[in-house]
Amino acid sequence: MYLTRVLFFLITFLLLTIIIDVYFYFGLKSYFKSFKNRKWLKRIYWFISFSVISFYVLGIVLWFFKTPLSGKFRIVFQGISFCFMVPKFMAIIFFMLDDIIRFFKWLKYKIFGEKININSESDNSYTRLKFLQVTGLSFFALFTGILSYGIFKGAYNINVLYKKLRIPNLPKGFEGLKIIQISDLHVGSFMSTDPVKRMVELINRENPDMVFFTGDLVNDIAEEALPYVDELKKLKAKFGVFSILGNHDYGDYFYDKNSPDFEKNKKHNKDLMQKIYQDCGWRLLLDENVIFEANGEKMAVIGIENWAGRGTFARYGNLYNAVKGTEDVNFKLLLSHDPSHWDVQVKPEFKDIDVMFSGHTHGMQFGIEIPGFKWSPSKWVYPQWAGLYKDGKQQLYVNRGIGFVGYPGRVGIYPEITVFDLKATKV
Repeated sequence: MYLTRVLFFLITFLLLTIIIDVYFYFGLKSYFKSFKNRKWLKRIYWFISFSVISFYVLGIVLWFFKTPLSGKFRIVFQGISFCFMVPKFMAIIFFMLDDIIRFFKWLKYKIFGEKININSESDNSYTRLKFLQVTGLSFFALFTGILSYGIFKGAYNINVLYKKLRIPNLPKGFEGLKIIQISDLHVGSFMSTDPVKRMVELINRENPDMVFFTGDLVNDIAEEALPYVDELKKLKAKFGVFSILGNHDYGDYFYDKNSPDFEKNKKHNKDLMQKIYQDCGWRLLLDENVIFEANGEKMAVIGIENWAGRGTFARYGNLYNAVKGTEDVNFKLLLSHDPSHWDVQVKPEFKDIDVMFSGHTHGMQFGIEIPGFKWSPSKWVYPQWAGLYKDGKQQLYVNRGIGFVGYPGRVGIYPEITVFDLKATKV
């Protein structure tokens, strides 16, 4: 069953790649029909295309056999796909419009007998057709440049954001508390430990009271995090680093669900994940809480296992178990990886939770954020996808994450370290 799925994916992907490559080539050939060195253009184009396709095959084979290099090859594989295939797909949309117009001109000739040379430069619609070709090639160049920038620069452009978190009736003992949130490290996507080292340096420079990590340490399996433990253990906070698990941290996207060893593999993955957090000196909260007291008033940091409000992701957590013992606590902070948890359960059933901290969306790693305007395709999936949201006395902050998954880069939505300064405000 697993082999069948892999072969189906491989064949489908390669066929789609070849179809896009061929169609794009003919659009390119049509545009450069007067180019003197068209033979060299053809040779260069197909040399690059066959090299990319060969690399795809190698990467998929390595991934299928789960070799040690499969993770790194997958990142390069995804990078090449986004930089070459997505822009080509954007371009052929305009090439198709060009061909549709040519087709209807040909059809008009066949039906009405009106003689038209669809390739003639004297034709009235020539300028329009040329415009479509130029637009298609311009989109290809533009998106190739943007997506390449997102991989080589945007992915590692860590932003430190400073937020004043105003809490109605915040206990005085906790006013001015400095909390840093990070999320979605996805260390399996990094080619070296440098991004993690940089993140740790930036956080330690802030001298935080607490650090919250809201899940997705890895892409697939806990072993990905082992090379990063020495850097992660350097992260320091006065009252500790608190973490939870995200949907990628359970091994669900790696281990074959139809295998008799599936549950055994998942247990191994979770046990190793817990050991990694222990070695880092981070407190992993698995449906539990930690209570702090200052001047006779209490604050609870509550952590829940992954709980998704949308059916496509797993629900492992139990918030009722996580809040046990916090009944007399004045102020409650919840770490929950998936922001859809807020609308579905937290707001209607746990109105005494003051602030929820989430990640998960990455802002889809693509969008626009300028003063007064924020947009990403992520908003079509998640009502709360990046930044601070309020509903009455309750608040939700969705961190944009540090790492990446899928597209190995970021455009417009950059890696985020959020520094919160807690301030009291009257109701």
